[in-house]
Amino acid sequence: MRDRKTKKKKFNIYVLGFKLFVLFILCSSVYSVINQGMVIREYKKKITVLNEQIKQEDKNIKKAKKEIENYKTDDYIEKIARERLKMVKPGEIIYIDINKREGY
Repeated sequence: MRDRKTKKKKFNIYVLGFKLFVLFILCSSVYSVINQGMVIREYKKKITVLNEQIKQEDKNIKKAKKEIENYKTDDYIEKIARERLKMVKPGEIIYIDINKREGY
């Protein structure tokens, strides 16, 4: 009779151990899924931010290309030559207002 009781107890211990093992695996799996979901959400946010930055940089590139095309025109070159380099066309007369001071 004693052998039967000890066999049942040993069997119950094995079943309990198996159940605990399955529970551990199940909890680990659920934790992994939740953790991966959070990581995926973070990456999606980063992707959204990076896509917005890409759009902004594309706009900046288009603007810079337009400015470069503008820089190649004769009108712009003449404007810069007159304003920054103080150049004049042949035959032009320059008038300087001596009463005008910088900052006034």
